[in-house]
Amino acid sequence: MDIIKDTIKEVENLGIEASLSNVVITRLGPWTLSHVRYDDGELGCGCANNEAERGGIPKDVSFIKALLDLNAYEVLDKLESFENSVFINSLRASIVSALSYRLMNGGSELKKEGYDVETFSAPNTPLLNPSKFVRTSDKVAMVGFHMTATPLCAEVAKEVHVTELMDLKQLSVIDFDADEDSRMKIFPADKSRDVLSGADVVYITGETVVNGTLDELLESSQNARTRIIYGPTSAFYPKVLFEHGVDVSLPIIFPNTSDFRRRFALSRGYWYSMRDVKQMLIKRRQ
Repeated sequence: MDIIKDTIKEVENLGIEASLSNVVITRLGPWTLSHVRYDDGELGCGCANNEAERGGIPKDVSFIKALLDLNAYEVLDKLESFENSVFINSLRASIVSALSYRLMNGGSELKKEGYDVETFSAPNTPLLNPSKFVRTSDKVAMVGFHMTATPLCAEVAKEVHVTELMDLKQLSVIDFDADEDSRMKIFPADKSRDVLSGADVVYITGETVVNGTLDELLESSQNARTRIIYGPTSAFYPKVLFEHGVDVSLPIIFPNTSDFRRRFALSRGYWYSMRDVKQMLIKRRQ
């Protein structure tokens, strides 16, 4: 989990101070949404996936209540001492994303730091426009099946190979008049090295940050022209991600409002079509 730990240091060095204000946990998704309150009273928010397939949420999360209103870096220090798990990592990632919110929201601070930044609203997000990154001659690898982005990539690329942690039976289709596009194939996660090593463009879900596989995946895909990380779980200050080999970050940025938190909780974590949710495109300036 060096990426989260190193990012915490980078954000702290930038002088961002805040206390942990609230945590919302959903079992669908499942998601951890954290809020911090900056010294000037404004809120930052960040979200991370819990990966139900890899242990999920503990039965008892009451320990979080004792962390509320504490300095966010003190909270992160305490969490680092916990036994390593996807849930604890998701909590750490969501808090560092909430701390990063002041840098990420709008992108002006990132531009000052030397990044090229664009902001998009659904449905015109770069994740759903693969032609921004993918050529018709490309072999695309995707770490994690995305119900919308994966078939869109298959319409553009020469071939799309997906690796998945979940039981592949859950992604099987029964179609008695099938004419499935053979350009898209799905493989178990233990085939990731083979799949990624031959790809021109690689899409990596931010969930790999919390399950500890991102560095290995980046090492396996070092021959790729472009490596893209996407989703809420990677919505933190991107300096360390780029240092580890990411070329493009496509984080999801949520509104920091009580109205969004209420809608998030009432929907049990469904945010995909909610108003004011943004996707950023961040690249290192050439």
